[in-house]
Amino acid sequence: MTRTRRNRVRLRLVRAVIAGSLIAVGVGLGAFNDWWVALFFGIPLVFVGIAISPRASRVSELPEFRRATSPDAPQVEVEALTRSSLTADDLQPTMVTATINPPNDTAYRARWITSMTKGNFQSLTESPFTTLPPDSLPPRDQTDTPEFDDQPGRWALAYPVVTLLVAGALLFGVAGGWHVEGPSLSGFDSALDSDDDPSAEEEASSLADRHRRMLEAIVEYEGPEATRNVLALRYQLDSSSDQAIVLDPATGRATSVLVGDGYSNSSAVPNTDRANKTFDATAIDPNVLGSVAEPMVAAVRPYSTEPELERIAIERAAPDAPVLITGTIEPGEGVFEDYTVQATPDGTVAEFFDPADFQKSFELARRELAAARVPLNAPVIEEFIIQGIADGVSPVTAGPIQNSGGVLVRYRIADRGGELAVAPGYFPSSSISAGRYRADGFRFDSISAEVFDRVRADLMTRASVPEYDRDAVGAEVELDRISDTQEFVIRMEIANTDGAEGLYTLDGRFIKEGR
Repeated sequence: MTRTRRNRVRLRLVRAVIAGSLIAVGVGLGAFNDWWVALFFGIPLVFVGIAISPRASRVSELPEFRRATSPDAPQVEVEALTRSSLTADDLQPTMVTATINPPNDTAYRARWITSMTKGNFQSLTESPFTTLPPDSLPPRDQTDTPEFDDQPGRWALAYPVVTLLVAGALLFGVAGGWHVEGPSLSGFDSALDSDDDPSAEEEASSLADRHRRMLEAIVEYEGPEATRNVLALRYQLDSSSDQAIVLDPATGRATSVLVGDGYSNSSAVPNTDRANKTFDATAIDPNVLGSVAEPMVAAVRPYSTEPELERIAIERAAPDAPVLITGTIEPGEGVFEDYTVQATPDGTVAEFFDPADFQKSFELARRELAAARVPLNAPVIEEFIIQGIADGVSPVTAGPIQNSGGVLVRYRIADRGGELAVAPGYFPSSSISAGRYRADGFRFDSISAEVFDRVRADLMTRASVPEYDRDAVGAEVELDRISDTQEFVIRMEIANTDGAEGLYTLDGRFIKEGR
């Protein structure tokens, strides 16, 4: 018995024990208590026990055929396939005759029976070369020739026997102890009103399983090496449909692999991306991928009512850019734009913030300027922009934060110029252009979050802006090229209110309305 089969037998025995326990508890509670206990507890427990109990079938005791995803997996050359198709099910017992080539070992010929999908059967019929995980290899020395009549085997009968023994032992062992003192029916009804949303653990497990399923589908349709040439992975969490875009490095063509509950297919898709945008999908750890779901939702929870992670995309934003996991979150009632939160393959989640919190925006700007070695007390800042994320805020300027909101700083130092951007839910970005520049800006230390707060309060008073629009703000420190003084000024605008725009000096004194 192989290690994989031993594990499967152990798992089915555990299921049999659990099933027997649930059936016994359900029967005991229903027989010795009030009717509502039987209705709401006893009957459901019995049905759950029956549902999870292992049942014998033609494939229940057979290992499921699965291809290996690692490049060093044992190579297999299939010589013959015999599929026993007595029913229309996708999984059918299939006898495989093949030559096994384990790494660093001699090849051997083996014959075994496995449960195989129709897609895998057709794939092996067209191309007999495949790979198997090391724990799924048939034994080198086979004493008996496998036959279809040997299935499902004696273990299939052992599981229901274990279920019945456990149920009988527990039911009669407890005897009269099944009676419990419970609440009144009205109190019990209120206890049923619980949240049926999936827990964070269930969501993480589901995403991890879907990633594993996708890796297997890529190997099935495109071969073991295809997992290294993936352009994008997309998981639609509000449905069962997932997609991978795979590049053929020999031709530059791309294939879309779609996987869902009970179906999968592949088709050619238009493509202009090349190998410098591909990544190794097996480097994305399924457990790490599953673990980022809850932190992504938690990051936006202070700014939304009922956030829900809708989809996950994994790709490079540009050629040779880092691989990023991007989550799209539906924020719930009252917010009309979806939120975006990024994460790295090691599980680090980007910070989500509200740029209208001027203290936070200034803190992030100072951090990025220090990291870029831009002095805060020198006149090198050309432009400083804060764009809120509330509904109605218009883009302050064209650039990396125009669609997402955030903080943008443009600077010029003697030997270089550049810009720094921090957007909610995104990792900081920067661009640098070398050259010779004249320091002709303003000092970052000459502005502060306190001054911006005073300017906003004054503008709200002048334009009679309601308090609920306080965060719908866009602010910019720029050179006033219209006036004779040619000085740097603060221009601030609050959305959704006519006339809520004004110019202020860097120390917060009102200059005029409008631009």
